[in-house]
Amino acid sequence: MSGPMRPGIGGQEATGHECRQIDLELDAVFSRHAALRGGEELSEEARLHLRSCERCRGLYHWLTGASGADPASPAVPAAMVDSVSARMKHSLRPVKAQSSPAVLAARFLLLFLLCAAPVLLMMRTPGLSAMSMAQLSGMLLVLLGGAALLSLSLAWQISPGSLRRVSAGGAVTALSGSFLASIAALYPWHEPQGFLEHGRSCLSAGLLMAAPAAMFFWLLVRRGYPLASRMVGATVGALAGLLGAFVLQFCCDRQEAVHLLVWHGGVLFAAVAVGAAVAWVSDRPPHSTASE
Repeated sequence: MSGPMRPGIGGQEATGHECRQIDLELDAVFSRHAALRGGEELSEEARLHLRSCERCRGLYHWLTGASGADPASPAVPAAMVDSVSARMKHSLRPVKAQSSPAVLAARFLLLFLLCAAPVLLMMRTPGLSAMSMAQLSGMLLVLLGGAALLSLSLAWQISPGSLRRVSAGGAVTALSGSFLASIAALYPWHEPQGFLEHGRSCLSAGLLMAAPAAMFFWLLVRRGYPLASRMVGATVGALAGLLGAFVLQFCCDRQEAVHLLVWHGGVLFAAVAVGAAVAWVSDRPPHSTASE
């Protein structure tokens, strides 16, 4: 370089002459080397100038392609870089690739059916004979369609970068709305007999079936990459609660709109609330005590 360079002193901006000198030095250095390693080829005056001049520092970063590099800091010894690189490579282990969202959704739906089938086979199903063909068809469509939709939503939520055609909140809302609407439209509005007595037994039985199912669903979810844990918890709760409502629909002989809306629907909504609350509590950072 021709002539000494003085970087901006006392926070003052560097002069245009100094910047032109930096341009010449960078041009000379990069004409000899295609890339720099930490700026070790630059003179001490140039490094000091880059600390105070944003314009020249941006040019340097653009030329090196390393915007986070600090040219004024000393270069890391090559032996240390090689040692750290060797340790990192030695610690690497092969991982199994996650399945596609479609395969994950099929697993959730299969688990739903596998959990419901043994319970239905072991218990009496008076609700099946109490329903008309229209009621049976409508509820099967809503319950199985809702299980498929929630399974897809859950698979999308644990697959980063997947295209979500329906949001997680939209899936839970669509299931809840269709469940309530189908009951209100298909079932008679008779005054229920033994409303509290029979209702509490249905609610407790449905939640008892939903609890272990939620644990099985969560074990599958943990193998993926949950993003928004509270919404994942609500979706897991909805799927488990839907399983409880699905079994109750066939095992309960109280096929009346008020009973189904309050108690069978209560299983679904309680499971959603509990799932979201558990996920929220588990996701909260532990409270740290401030040191005096």
